[in-house]
Amino acid sequence: MDIWYLLQERAVPVTILALLMMGSAVVVFTVWKRRLVLSMPLRLFTTIVCLVCIVVSAGLLLFTLFLGYNS
Repeated sequence: MDIWYLLQERAVPVTILALLMMGSAVVVFTVWKRRLVLSMPLRLFTTIVCLVCIVVSAGLLLFTLFLGYNS
């Protein structure tokens, strides 16, 4: 199938997962570059949780695009 057709057909899940990925990336960037007053264990925990969200969202995004719907 054409990738443009797949994106149009699955717009809502793709948008939600892309927003989750971008939000997680912004949180990781803010935590490490802005030098917020956070303890190191809290920084590491936040980074690990956000990176897990990014990886899971990327996997679900690929699954939704190519295998998610039977059409």
